[in-house]
Amino acid sequence: MKCTYCGYNLNIDDEFCSFCGKENTHAVQHRKDMKHYHDDYIHTKQVIFEKSEKKVGLIAKVTIIVSLMLAFVLILYATNNTFKIRDWADKTAINNNIKTHKQNLDRLEAERDFFGLNAYFETHDLYLSDDLQEYRAIVNLSSFYQYIFENTFSMLNIDENSYRSMEDYIESISSNISYFYDKIEYNEYLSEQYSKTHMAAMQDLAFELKTFIQVYLNVPKEDIEKFPELSAPKIQLIIERSMGYNED
Repeated sequence: MKCTYCGYNLNIDDEFCSFCGKENTHAVQHRKDMKHYHDDYIHTKQVIFEKSEKKVGLIAKVTIIVSLMLAFVLILYATNNTFKIRDWADKTAINNNIKTHKQNLDRLEAERDFFGLNAYFETHDLYLSDDLQEYRAIVNLSSFYQYIFENTFSMLNIDENSYRSMEDYIESISSNISYFYDKIEYNEYLSEQYSKTHMAAMQDLAFELKTFIQVYLNVPKEDIEKFPELSAPKIQLIIERSMGYNED
């Protein structure tokens, strides 16, 4: 490389000519090019780093999401299998004691202990057994009756601090009375599925409910006779009127 001014030999890194002292114009341009290349390199490196960081972050997020989804699926699978195993174990235990369960259910039904019948059936999870399906109708009716019974006495003993209003109690009672008579109608329609013993128990339960409604909810007997054909809101109006709740 020659000096522009005197032609003396120069190196690319020489800032000045050692012979004439003039500035090495080639070195100036070289430094500019090197700075440009350096700046361009730094910028390119930064862009690549940012893209890589975003990509790594995205991969990390996707990995976390996939891992969570996989864990959720495994939990569901394990939970489902746990429930299946538990149901199988419960069914096995019920089947091993099926004779005892039938004896206890028959005794409670014969004694017309409807609340005890419902409690025994629910406590031992007997709904899991196909061999005890014949008791489901009377048990379902007993559960509705028990709910009506408990809510009626809660309503009659309501105080100022109760979280439920009188109207709320009456609405719940009316709905369960309606459910009860719907079940009675359905069970009578399918009466051939149940023995005379079960049908007699259901009839006695229906009579007991009528008596309860007449005594504790002050509903006249002739109004109670209409309940099987009435909707829950209409039953509610009759109960409210009988108790003097909707009187001005």
